[in-house]
Amino acid sequence: MHTFLTDNVNKTILYNAPQQVCDRVREMTQGRFDITLKRTGETEEILRKVSAGDIQCGYSGVYYNTPKYRTLFFGCAIPFGLSPQEQTAWLHYKKNPNDELTFIQSIYKEKLNLNVIPFPAGSTGGQMGGWFKRKINSLDDLQNKVMRVPGLGAEVWQKLGMTTHDQLGQPISIDEAIKRLKDGRFFAVEWTSPYDDIQLGLNEAAKFYYYPGWWEPSTTFDVQVNIDYWNKLPDSYQEIFKLACHETYISIWTEYDSKNSLALKEIPKKGVEMIRFNNDVLKAAEEQTKVLLDLYAQQDQVFKEVYDEWRNFKDRIREWSKLTKIE
Repeated sequence: MHTFLTDNVNKTILYNAPQQVCDRVREMTQGRFDITLKRTGETEEILRKVSAGDIQCGYSGVYYNTPKYRTLFFGCAIPFGLSPQEQTAWLHYKKNPNDELTFIQSIYKEKLNLNVIPFPAGSTGGQMGGWFKRKINSLDDLQNKVMRVPGLGAEVWQKLGMTTHDQLGQPISIDEAIKRLKDGRFFAVEWTSPYDDIQLGLNEAAKFYYYPGWWEPSTTFDVQVNIDYWNKLPDSYQEIFKLACHETYISIWTEYDSKNSLALKEIPKKGVEMIRFNNDVLKAAEEQTKVLLDLYAQQDQVFKEVYDEWRNFKDRIREWSKLTKIE
């Protein structure tokens, strides 16, 4: 198993997720099923290598991939998308209850010809909006500023006038991004939420902490498995692997919620000002999100099919969420 999570984020909660999957599989098989984890730091290369069979599996977030696989982002993070609870239901959703694969799993092979089956194995839950060098009073304050932010969220920020790190032409690690935030080359950097962000020292690089992270309301990370290697596993090992991934998904999510609630109390003590994005920014971001999603649906039939299914699911489950929400 290769993972993008290198030792430069070893103090974060997510760092432990891929090793946890490996450990639980090993424990449940009494050492007979052993997965070796390699922290290679690859991002979009992982999906390609797993599909080609160069590696048997990889742990990553699909929103680190190229626009060619933008459709897969519906299984990871969509701006103004599903809540963590709704996302969990979506990841397990099947159009037909008798289908072997979930809807998201079916996209990889059936729609994009990827020899991959993904298993959710980590959720950050809701996220913050990141660390900014100065206050944002209007959309004008964003123009031509540089921000470290991944996925579709980056594309929305670009529509609002910002430059994102992926436009700079070279991969940038989180520690390098923090260094650039400190010296002023970056205007903003986002990672996940209070616990991780403090562990990384982001509070020492900027003092304005914005919320909510509207581009990542329920971010999911997967173990992507080569289908040929998957089919070689005994049925019992497949079930154990799925269980290990699901357990990791839940435990990482709950650890984030628990530790973030404690870390949140430390934020004011560190001289940090927490600020909600103003309505103009949120409204513009939501409008541009819809513009982008509609545009990609016009350009790509597979994207449209998945987008329509996701939108119908969101509308349906949101009605249930509203009924059960206690103010």
